[in-house]
Amino acid sequence: YQLLGGKVRDRVPCYANGWFSPAKTPEEFAEKAKAAVARGFSGLKWDPFGKAYLTISKAELRQALRCVEAVVEAVGDHVEILVEAHGRFNVATAVRIGRALENYDIAWYEEPVPPDDLEALAEVKQRIRVPVAAGERIYSRWDYQRFFALRCADFAQPDPSHVGGIGEVKKIAAQAEANHIAVCPHNPSGPVANAVSLQLAACIPNFHLLETMALDVPWRADICDEHIVFADGLMSVPDRPGLGIELNEEAIAEHPYEPHDLRHYRGDLTDIRPPDAVPWYKEA
Repeated sequence: YQLLGGKVRDRVPCYANGWFSPAKTPEEFAEKAKAAVARGFSGLKWDPFGKAYLTISKAELRQALRCVEAVVEAVGDHVEILVEAHGRFNVATAVRIGRALENYDIAWYEEPVPPDDLEALAEVKQRIRVPVAAGERIYSRWDYQRFFALRCADFAQPDPSHVGGIGEVKKIAAQAEANHIAVCPHNPSGPVANAVSLQLAACIPNFHLLETMALDVPWRADICDEHIVFADGLMSVPDRPGLGIELNEEAIAEHPYEPHDLRHYRGDLTDIRPPDAVPWYKEA
């Protein structure tokens, strides 16, 4: 953060993704939500829309809303609720869902329509009364320039791993600040991406929230030395050299990449964390 102009915060507010596995019913989501909040998270994100694609049936929407309602009731008013759509609905359906979500005081409705149709995203934002977040699949400051000009979202979500790294995110964040838009880096990845995102969050004035995976593989501590403390919904910014993380390349070699089916639309949960996943940070 010193090379990026210095930090403006010592701890970074985070919300949890990946907290829900293997929940499938509203009641199971509610129990998983309580457990995540008990670990200190003050924001929870998930996709409740099952296998719906482009459109959503009355029964599917009712089931999704039951899930949202169950989580809201389980965690109370002090926890932010963030609803993910993975960019898969058409405008009419996205608006229908967004208007239904107005009853639950959610923090945002994420990527309601495909990311390559910015006009559609802007239209959805104009027609609903819940905040919209988007931008994880926008890949440069030039593409973001149009995103901001069209007033596509209330929160911009550049992903350092997608846009080309630290410098590009800083430039996008400056564009966002000039348009009075908060930045919430997309960060559902591993320890290196998290280390990068933390350094950026420390020094971006218009930063708002950082995504982090609530759970990870039990061998995460074997492949890296992170020194990250999490408490009260806030993650500490390491003051060690560089990104504040050291990698064990020998341990990494013992866990080669394995392809994983991430399809949303067959009804399975999209979950990039295994059943034996555990909290990876130190709790204060």
